[in-house]
Amino acid sequence: MVRTGPAGGLSSALRGVQSYHMELLAQRRALDAQIGAVENALAVMGRPAAPAQRAAGRPGRPPGRPPGGAPRPGSLKSYLVDVLSGQGVMTVKDITSAVLAAGYKTKNKTLAKSVGIALTELKGVTKVGRGRFRLKK
Repeated sequence: MVRTGPAGGLSSALRGVQSYHMELLAQRRALDAQIGAVENALAVMGRPAAPAQRAAGRPGRPPGRPPGGAPRPGSLKSYLVDVLSGQGVMTVKDITSAVLAAGYKTKNKTLAKSVGIALTELKGVTKVGRGRFRLKK
């Protein structure tokens, strides 16, 4: 039985994507083999291979992360640090309102939950009670 219509088109598209995926995997295996051969040749010649680069071809820190562990400018965490600086203990509800008032743009319907999670991940923030946080002194 030959399918026509959207279901047949989806099936055909899926086969095409799977075929392309398999081709890419074969190309990766071939490249890995070539890289291994070059590394072996360098080792025989007495030169170590250069350190491997990240998949994106960029060595070093992940993109978007400033040095020193500071949050990326414009991120929720950077707004949290700004809101908490100069303040004492604040509740998650108050922090969430202050972040929005400071200009943080979001469509997140559960922003308070995201704020609570981000606060626990920030190194410079201490939890002082249930739903209450402050910057470390």
